[in-house]
Amino acid sequence: MKKILKINYFTYFFIISAILTGLFKECLILLFIIIMHELGHVIMIKHYNYELKEVEILPFGGVSKINKDLNSSINEEIIISLAGIFMQLILFVIISFLTFHNYIDKDIYNIFKKYNFSILIFNLLPIIPLDGSIFIKSLLEKYFSFYLAQKIIIIISFVFLSIFIYFNYYFSLNNYLIAIFLFYKIYNYIKELKYLKNRFLLERYLHNYNFNNIKVINKINKMQKEKKHYFKVNNNLVNEKTILKQYFNS
Repeated sequence: MKKILKINYFTYFFIISAILTGLFKECLILLFIIIMHELGHVIMIKHYNYELKEVEILPFGGVSKINKDLNSSINEEIIISLAGIFMQLILFVIISFLTFHNYIDKDIYNIFKKYNFSILIFNLLPIIPLDGSIFIKSLLEKYFSFYLAQKIIIIISFVFLSIFIYFNYYFSLNNYLIAIFLFYKIYNYIKELKYLKNRFLLERYLHNYNFNNIKVINKINKMQKEKKHYFKVNNNLVNEKTILKQYFNS
């Protein structure tokens, strides 16, 4: 059976540090919230019948890796990106209810509330690979070309990462690790940009997607998700399959 759940090495270090510093209770609450957040993503991934490759648990969040086409539904991607946030909101209501009826100690509730809110806000930041970046990127893909949307989300990510570092540089070591991790992910995304563009185009060439919206363009880089394209060539309209065949055979 394929192993889906992966615990990052930094998470093990985080757990050991929590035990040694007497913060094991806080550690367990934080990891519980992270796992429930990722469960929200997993539920929607399975709902849309996408292949779940891996769920990696980090000390400050999780990453759910999916195997799906880049040309898959934008709305489905938006819902998956927000599913973790919705799960945290549901969890907050349940824990609040249990605390109100004295099933959960108020000290534990206060720790939970603090971490739940922090993780929720953190994940909404539009920084690659956080949920906020996926949500914003998906919205951009509705109105801009696929390639331009990727460029814009990279710029947005750098701007908000700079803001995050500015407001958190004087805090704990954990914030430095988070900043390094986010910078690394953005850097990798930039390196993969050409691959993502070619994969997006290759999917369009190999598969027959049933898109209702038609758009006339003059450059391959202007191709959008969920739109069928015709290219204007010498005052003639040429379908995208023909242009893509020329592109990949050149």
